[in-house]
Amino acid sequence: MRFLTLILCAIVAFSSAASAQRSDSIAAVVNGDIITFTDVYDRIDMVIKSSGMPNKKEFKKKLLPQVLTGLITETIQIQEAKTLGLKTSKEEIETGFEKIAGQNKFTSEQFKKILRRQNVRVATIEQQILAQLAWGKVIQREIRPRVVLGDDDINNEIDRLKTKEGQTEYSLAEIVLPIDPKSGESKTRDVASDLKKQLSKDIQKFPAAARQFSQSSSAANGGIIGWITLDQMAPEIAGAIKNLQPRMISDPIKTDDGYVLLFIREQRVIDLGTAKKSAQKFRIKTVTFDLPKSETARKQTISEATVFARDVTGCLDIVKRATNAKNASLSEVNDTQENIPSDLFNSVKDKGIGEAAKPIVQGAHVIIPMLCGREGGGASTTALEMDIENRMGMQRMDILQKRYLRDLISDAYIERRI
Repeated sequence: MRFLTLILCAIVAFSSAASAQRSDSIAAVVNGDIITFTDVYDRIDMVIKSSGMPNKKEFKKKLLPQVLTGLITETIQIQEAKTLGLKTSKEEIETGFEKIAGQNKFTSEQFKKILRRQNVRVATIEQQILAQLAWGKVIQREIRPRVVLGDDDINNEIDRLKTKEGQTEYSLAEIVLPIDPKSGESKTRDVASDLKKQLSKDIQKFPAAARQFSQSSSAANGGIIGWITLDQMAPEIAGAIKNLQPRMISDPIKTDDGYVLLFIREQRVIDLGTAKKSAQKFRIKTVTFDLPKSETARKQTISEATVFARDVTGCLDIVKRATNAKNASLSEVNDTQENIPSDLFNSVKDKGIGEAAKPIVQGAHVIIPMLCGREGGGASTTALEMDIENRMGMQRMDILQKRYLRDLISDAYIERRI
């Protein structure tokens, strides 16, 4: 994740003035667990620096309720994992921390010394690592087994798409900001407006901002929610984006979940006959691991990547595993053969859909490719069916995950003191 590579910048630039705001007073109580003002202000600084947002006092003040909401959510996620008996060991957290340090070209101990010199608690990062690991285990245990698609589901979606041929569908990413019950709707809208203003200056920052600010299950994947048509959107969403162009960000949209910013990644016209009219395109997902400088650590990372490629079981699974891995980034290529790097194309050209290729070592990275779709060039309907299965599976998992988390939050005892 980009967040992991940006943590060091947050720490090095950390202001000593900010530490004066720290306090062990209670900011919130969540089912008996305590969140302190120290937790809140440490996270605010980390969020701002890692997402590239302005480090200004007024913006921090607006952001405080959102950060507190995020910490409350993380606390509930950790609590649910404990309730289910899903343990995250100190060794797993330390491994995650070591990977962050390694990505920044430090040993674990060197990185901890930098944190201490800048008055940042190691526990601040460890808490976020713990929450990500714990919630990933909850999803694997409780959500993924419930995502089952049959032939009727896929055939119905194909029939639906046939009725939409000629219409536009959008590839979207989101940042979801829930309305804080104490600070009110206006402050949440102000934060969303500030984010829109800043991100419009540099849209490349949208994925990093989504990972840090968004309170949606899509946050870990940079806010990406996939391809969707206007008729599948709520009226307020459809009305806000139908006149936007690709690479544009919407104004804040009021929804049942709070305020949402939508980024139009791409758009295309639905044409199921494209496979018979155009050159064949290949959709390849890639997971990239950064390689440390140490030869021993380098070999270990390559070994871990080999195990990853061996164990991953499809295009849904590679997204889930890459999202949960603390030292991996996920990307996708969707193009014709001549526009795809030859080593990448050759690694998957003889693979089936959802089958990972052997890891490719390129300089400071090791890459695991997986073929996740073929379009055009006379390709069979099997490729289309697999693409639809992948898309629908991700959408259903997202819906179930949001519902699961919403119920946990609704049932929790939460006492905010900010």
